[in-house]
Amino acid sequence: MHYQVTLVVVALIFIGGVIPDDSLNQNPGIVTRINQAGLDFIQENAIERLKEDIESETFDDISGTVSAVFFDVDYVVSNIRIAEFEVQTSSLKTVPGVGLELAIRGASFSLNDVSWSSEGGIYSDEGSFDTTIDGLDLDMTLMIRKNEDGHPTMAPEGCSGDVGSIAIDLNSDSWLFGLISGALDDVLTVTLNTQICDIISEQISAYSDDFLTVLNLNVEVDSYTEVDYSLISNPLFEESYMETAHKGEFHPIGQSEWEAPFPVPAIDTTGGLNKMVDIWISDYVINSRYYVLQELGILTYTITEDMLPSTLQYGLNARILGRVIPQLKRRYGKRPMEIVVTSTSPPTVEFSEDGATITEYADLDAYVVLEDTTRVNVFTIALTGHEQASVGVSYRNITLEMTSMSVDAELKHSEIGHLNTLMIQHVVDSYIKSSVLPCLNEIGKQGFPLPHIDFVAYVNPVVSLGKDYILLESDLDWEVHTHPHE
Repeated sequence: MHYQVTLVVVALIFIGGVIPDDSLNQNPGIVTRINQAGLDFIQENAIERLKEDIESETFDDISGTVSAVFFDVDYVVSNIRIAEFEVQTSSLKTVPGVGLELAIRGASFSLNDVSWSSEGGIYSDEGSFDTTIDGLDLDMTLMIRKNEDGHPTMAPEGCSGDVGSIAIDLNSDSWLFGLISGALDDVLTVTLNTQICDIISEQISAYSDDFLTVLNLNVEVDSYTEVDYSLISNPLFEESYMETAHKGEFHPIGQSEWEAPFPVPAIDTTGGLNKMVDIWISDYVINSRYYVLQELGILTYTITEDMLPSTLQYGLNARILGRVIPQLKRRYGKRPMEIVVTSTSPPTVEFSEDGATITEYADLDAYVVLEDTTRVNVFTIALTGHEQASVGVSYRNITLEMTSMSVDAELKHSEIGHLNTLMIQHVVDSYIKSSVLPCLNEIGKQGFPLPHIDFVAYVNPVVSLGKDYILLESDLDWEVHTHPHE
């Protein structure tokens, strides 16, 4: 039964303003909401798997004594194995402030080739019988919480089962069995009502211990960073949906103790409810990634002439740049040059209804490469970049693509005398847009992974932006094959 529990729990927790009930001073970076349509999708597929898996389950042996007219009859019933389990209707709904309620109605199943034996006085007999159980109703509350590590846990509570009717079909005639058949109906009813709950509850508890508490909540995005999806509060259950609040912060791989030095803005979650799942992603999530990349020194780009497109007006050597900076040609002739752009402060992303705005600060250092391969810094320019970006979804990733970019350049240092700032601005624009912008878009294209489970796809996702957040609304469906890039 592990698989159907996986479908219910992981889909609820990971595909999916929250005010955390036990972390009042910490806003979530990511909020997921699964609506009733999503719960219906999950339970329909979970019940199908349940019907398959439960047929391998067995009940405990039953023994007892029946008082007959002339003697007592002892009996033992064994090999009580479920077969042909069917469910007429089922539902998975929220219980506000509590958890989820799983309800099964009108279930039926068979117990085939059940073994029995009995002894009474000087008589004994044994054989087998088939049993059909109809009208089984079952109710169970699933309590989903977070533990101290931010992992989800799930515990079943308040399970009750009610068998509607039992029909026993003896495989061979036996007068001794007739003495116990009436009592056996009652005993089987009580046993099945109790043990069907025990079987399901034990499986759910074992699954929570063996799988949920060891889920990898830190998902690697690239060679340097991973995003933390740990829960920061217990899930919130409302009338028609469930919400989970996730930390949603990037840190270097294996260094979860890192904290970004800026606050997490509150997320307005008043929208959504139109599709199966809603996911709000704060701009804090992306900004925390840029912060880590900045601290690790990753945001440095070296531009050489062979990296430039052939259509670019300005090549990268002292002779060609000497057209706008004559001192270069006079001093260094045709020597090759390199441009190093180094971020001086973490880039920032700000989401609003008008779109995504990215601001970057960097130094551009121009170097001449001498004959002995040493480099000489000839000037340094301070850059401030402003970009507009579009937000999209690629498979299971949120992506950013720069749609426009402007760069302000200011001379910080020169080893070759006065420079024409306007001409330098023009050259800088050419280099940045031809070389640095593609690098930034490559990072944006990688994006970061949305919360998901294997073999579940986002269907017809819709992305919208609000103050400080992205909202992804999507339906879900099962994938037939694993994505080729996985």
